[in-house]
Amino acid sequence: MTKSKSLIMSVIAGIAAGFILAATPASAEDIAVTAAGVVDLVALERQLGGRSRPLVSLMLANNETGVIQPVAAVAEVVHAHGGLMHVDAVQASGKIVCDINILMADLLTVSAHKLGGPKGIGALILAGESLHISDPLLRGGGQESGRRAGTENVLGILGFGAAAQAAREALTDYAARMAAARDHLEARVREIAPETVIFGADAPRLPNTTLLAMPGIRAETALIALDLEGVAVSSGSACSSGKVAPSHVLAAMGVPSELALGAIRVSLGPITTDDEIEMFLKAWTKRVMGLSRAKRGLAA
Repeated sequence: MTKSKSLIMSVIAGIAAGFILAATPASAEDIAVTAAGVVDLVALERQLGGRSRPLVSLMLANNETGVIQPVAAVAEVVHAHGGLMHVDAVQASGKIVCDINILMADLLTVSAHKLGGPKGIGALILAGESLHISDPLLRGGGQESGRRAGTENVLGILGFGAAAQAAREALTDYAARMAAARDHLEARVREIAPETVIFGADAPRLPNTTLLAMPGIRAETALIALDLEGVAVSSGSACSSGKVAPSHVLAAMGVPSELALGAIRVSLGPITTDDEIEMFLKAWTKRVMGLSRAKRGLAA
């Protein structure tokens, strides 16, 4: 859960039985999280006290740590205060069940490219027709029931639908296989270096995501070392690549900046093989552990 993606916003009251969604950016507040990266429900309850129809926007799963949020429990708190619940399910779709009814969400967003579909196409799913968007993304014609003007991207929509269907059919097998591969990778890394920190390990996570750090080793140094062995991993999230500041996700979790600066994200996919995982482990042992030993030697 990132502080930028998990917000409380004031909502302008709507007409008839519905809401008009129109949040004021200046009124947005961050929601506190625990050390495991999970929404602090007690803090949320306190924040919502006395508010009129708040809008809470929450990631279903974090794109750095993979931590899955208790969305239904959050939705219960939000609805008890007369508010609306928006869920960003982009990172989670295709990896875990993303049913708007089970999540008790009012709005849910997904993106095709995370499912193996085409880029540039996504969906905003509404739990009911009583919800109305007061400020469309694009003004003009009456397409999409007035929510977004302009000719629809038909090819993108078709590709999105095909990718979603394929992901749904493969979901159970994919999730089990990825979780087993991730657990094996993490167990081996800890055997190689017991001091390795795996962020969010005490919370439910996506089956394909591991965010880890070796104390004393900066992420950019480890990335170069692993790249020399033909292993491609990332530092934090893809959308924050190139930044040298510690992850705001880990900062919200209370992770010390020195450790956060060493965070490396390892992502598995449907075509990841056991041999590729072993390749990563060998590279980790040779390069990253080599850096760690060299640093300890210099310190001595």
